[in-house]
Amino acid sequence: MIIDNTQRRCDPFLMDISNINGKAWDGEAENGSAWARIASDEDIKEAREGKPKLRVTIDKNIPLSWISGLQGKHVLSLGGGGGQQTPILAAYGCTTASVDCSHEMIERDRIALERFGLEAQLFVHDMSSLPFFSDSSFDAVISPVSLNFVEDIGKVYKEVRRILRPGGAYIFGIANPALYLFDDRLLAKGRMKIKYTLPFSDTKSLSEKELRKRIARGDTVEFSHTLDTILGSLTSLGFAITGFFSEGSSFEPIDSFLQDCYLAVMAIRGEN
Repeated sequence: MIIDNTQRRCDPFLMDISNINGKAWDGEAENGSAWARIASDEDIKEAREGKPKLRVTIDKNIPLSWISGLQGKHVLSLGGGGGQQTPILAAYGCTTASVDCSHEMIERDRIALERFGLEAQLFVHDMSSLPFFSDSSFDAVISPVSLNFVEDIGKVYKEVRRILRPGGAYIFGIANPALYLFDDRLLAKGRMKIKYTLPFSDTKSLSEKELRKRIARGDTVEFSHTLDTILGSLTSLGFAITGFFSEGSSFEPIDSFLQDCYLAVMAIRGEN
């Protein structure tokens, strides 16, 4: 059963950011986003054999060492709907839940779970607030690149800390803030021109007219964040960073300029 706690309104400027991005990702799912392609038979077979392939960045799988021992444990896929992460975690033997702001992405989780005879709790909700989960109820939270769709990631960090058990792992991907320097229209044509200052915010860096156009096109509303916010806010809450890697974007104009386009972090919640 899918629990949908969102409220969709007609005027996008009357909706919160989570609802705007939920509608945008509904469109991404319907248009065949790579993140909305349901896990394959081979993906599920490998997960059942103890070799799950999970991504929190664009292409590179997270190391198996980051998730070893999670069989039989409670794991949340946060902002990771789309029919990939959730069924793979369930096939790996995790007691799994999935939260995503997009109904269509969660619907793909439901379809995948049904196809492979797996189970998980499914919620359509803002990832910044998780009132349906009790304190210390998860052993791990795994979040593919989604924090750039949240204005205040400190709220997400606090909720993750609350629902994680002491010693639990928070594994997430996020875009390098430097990616938001460039004019995205020119970038789509393979031309790189610095246009914005950092930290970037669609709600502050763009004019109201530009923002309205983005939302009308079904684009996501995004935020670059600062490294101090991404890493400093995490450690200030008592998380210890125990794993890290970066990778490119698979888009040559960017990768020729910046190799560390996406960052993957593993952090462990402290005992206090």
